[in-house]
Amino acid sequence: MRSRGLVVAIAVVLAVAAAAAVILYTQGVKEDAEQGGSLQTVIVSSQEIRANEPLNPLVAQDIFKQIRVPQDALVSGAVTDIRQLEDATTTSTILANEQIPISRLSSGPRPNELGITEGHIALAVELDAPQGGTGNVQPGDSISVFATYQNVQALAGLTRQSIDNPNAANTGRKVDLPDFTVTLIPTVKVLRIQNPEVDTETGQQNDSDRIRITLDLLPQDAQNLVFAQENGLVWLGLLPPDEDGTQPDASTVPLDLLIGARLG
Repeated sequence: MRSRGLVVAIAVVLAVAAAAAVILYTQGVKEDAEQGGSLQTVIVSSQEIRANEPLNPLVAQDIFKQIRVPQDALVSGAVTDIRQLEDATTTSTILANEQIPISRLSSGPRPNELGITEGHIALAVELDAPQGGTGNVQPGDSISVFATYQNVQALAGLTRQSIDNPNAANTGRKVDLPDFTVTLIPTVKVLRIQNPEVDTETGQQNDSDRIRITLDLLPQDAQNLVFAQENGLVWLGLLPPDEDGTQPDASTVPLDLLIGARLG
């Protein structure tokens, strides 16, 4: 029994000695790292930050902190000073507690996330699935926009001046026009689209869903599309790659012809 107790005592002493050695070794490594300058201070975020996010408000909220990492774990171009984040915007997602490379920040104007052409307007409309292409239209595609107008009335002798000046007196009698369809916008780029969801069992799209599409429009085209959406029926046509749409004379009734004609 005495020999067994002696063995246990020796084992306990060895375990304590081993633990002490580990602690001393770890402390020594840490001291060596600090004294040798192999730990580097970097800036990390305490929460995930999405792409295209201005950082000034987050800096003001004090969500960034300093940590020290070994030199061999330092990310190339990592932010090491809070001041490097001022007036910057993220270009991709930054994860919580992740080193922040300068390459994932932009100090210029906020990125144009949708890719809107300069001088254009991003306009979103909602359409039934068949009118919106039934899932065939994708971001980056070019489409033509058609509009059908029904129950349209015109004034006999209507002039461009009277259209430009709605307050002018119009004494001509109203004339009913036949329903007609026009190519409202021959060519426009799709910036974003939310197509009908696909049924996981059948693999088919639900045509009863609505389509939401954002287009890259000139201001005048945007105005015309809003009017058509409010007062007519809008349809989209998908164009072949790298091809522009057309505006066939036979499918439209030009406005100048309408207002210049002596109706009735």
